[in-house]
Amino acid sequence: MNETERIQQLQAGSPRPLLSQTSERRLGPRHREVLDQLERLFLSQGFAAFTVRELAAGVGCSRRTLYELAPSKDELVLVVLDRFLHRIGRAALAEIDPTDEIIDQIRRYVAGGFELQRLATVFAEDLADDPAARRLLDRHFRYVMTVVERLVIEGIERRELRDVTPSVVAGAIAGSSLYMTQPEVTADIGLDKSRASEEMLDYLLASLPR
Repeated sequence: MNETERIQQLQAGSPRPLLSQTSERRLGPRHREVLDQLERLFLSQGFAAFTVRELAAGVGCSRRTLYELAPSKDELVLVVLDRFLHRIGRAALAEIDPTDEIIDQIRRYVAGGFELQRLATVFAEDLADDPAARRLLDRHFRYVMTVVERLVIEGIERRELRDVTPSVVAGAIAGSSLYMTQPEVTADIGLDKSRASEEMLDYLLASLPR
């Protein structure tokens, strides 16, 4: 199996984008620019407190432009969030070097998603309080579990990893990463989110090699 085929295998079952890449390419440059601006706005200031009018003013467009992207504020938030999560996911997969040992491949893949750990507190809190956004985030993390599970299975087959239960390992790694996105958790731990996630990943991966 070549590198392209392997990445395609790992990508199998990824969440379907709310705005497909084909649909996004059909948007005008201004609409794509607005999506980028909304992402930056949400990541830095959250989304719950904004009205559609305020969002339009914040990115310098008309409300009509926003409604051309999604029929409501709630759906617009999901489109922007989903687009952001897919971008992170693609970047994380690109971090995998198939010539590395499996432990290093898992580490690079999971660490590629640590951008989520650097979210502004207000954005993380809005995600936690919005059921639809939280469900969307959970779907993406279930896919992260799937990728990690496939890598663990490969590691066992290559006799690099102990004979563990792949789904349990995947759940522990993806679940701990999701847990660390919660601001109150890292506040209690006393570390920033990225550092706490790195330490958690170190502990989990150290138990896997033969």
